[in-house]
Amino acid sequence: MPRIRPEIEPLKPYLGGPGIEEVARLYGVRDVAKLSANETPLAPFPEVQEVIAAAAADINRYPDLRCVDLTEAMSKAVGVPGEFLWFGAGSSALLTNTARALGGPGRSFVYPWPSFVMYRVNAALGGAEAVEVPLDETHSVDLEAMSEAIRADTTLVYLCNPNNPTGTYRTQDEVRKFVEQAPEDTVVVLDEAYVEFVQAESSSQAVSMALERPNVVVARTFSKIYGLAGLRIGYFIGQPDTLYSLRKAQIPFTVNALAQTAALAALDFPERMAERYEMNRRGVEQLESAFEDRGIEYVPTQTNFIWFRLGPKTSDAIQALLERGTIIRLMIGEWTRVTVGTRAENDKFLADLGRVLAEV
Repeated sequence: MPRIRPEIEPLKPYLGGPGIEEVARLYGVRDVAKLSANETPLAPFPEVQEVIAAAAADINRYPDLRCVDLTEAMSKAVGVPGEFLWFGAGSSALLTNTARALGGPGRSFVYPWPSFVMYRVNAALGGAEAVEVPLDETHSVDLEAMSEAIRADTTLVYLCNPNNPTGTYRTQDEVRKFVEQAPEDTVVVLDEAYVEFVQAESSSQAVSMALERPNVVVARTFSKIYGLAGLRIGYFIGQPDTLYSLRKAQIPFTVNALAQTAALAALDFPERMAERYEMNRRGVEQLESAFEDRGIEYVPTQTNFIWFRLGPKTSDAIQALLERGTIIRLMIGEWTRVTVGTRAENDKFLADLGRVLAEV
């Protein structure tokens, strides 16, 4: 048997949930609503699909290691110099690279819990002690408790805002206060995977924090509102010296050529991004209103998913939904998460949920 590192042994491989084709085949259903992975239900823009198809002719070559064209375009879009950008195979890969760079024996990582599951995995991959800080009574990140949890051996802090899976949000002023209290030699990753869905504030200040402080980096992704989850591309914003140090833990050529081409093209359509934002907010309002009407406990969201409570038979209810062709995410205890879909997918979810709750 292989001699697995003791930090890795307790982990389980990340299997995710079943896909659309698998559910259709297993349960004989034609209409499947996949609302479990926080993807956008919309395909990439047609122009993006066209450049992906055209770029396929050149995939016999390694991709541009420095992402030159994408860096130039993203620099203009975000308003930071190109050397303040670092691209990876999804922001989750960059989170893992950071853990590998900053971990090791005698070090600790601090993060809220429940939050993005890769924080827990990354602590093990980095060989660091995981310090998990419970959310507060509103299912929000407890920033005061997070600050208190930082120790002399803490080299990395993950802060997901809005938080996954609860959809809760801490204001930029609250985040700034937290960042200013963090030790200068502790890297704070402000994970903004869902920032484009936030309604609470018109803009994020996280980028300015990263420009001001060498121990702060901002994580963002093309996997959500841009609709490029299948191509795996995300980026960090941070000071050049910090990013240079963290990049030492990244293997080469991780950002594939199709992903770079697609992300570059997707940046050309900010007005359509606004339309996707509005569509998501309508979906949020539809689902939250339905939960209100049915007396289902939920947490108001600033994302494209909703954290809600199904009760003691949660796992049974999720399985029953699955057999009807509606896929949502089994989470913790009596709480679960549903991604906002199209109007038709949301309608199907609510109809199936009504039938299931009447049965279980």
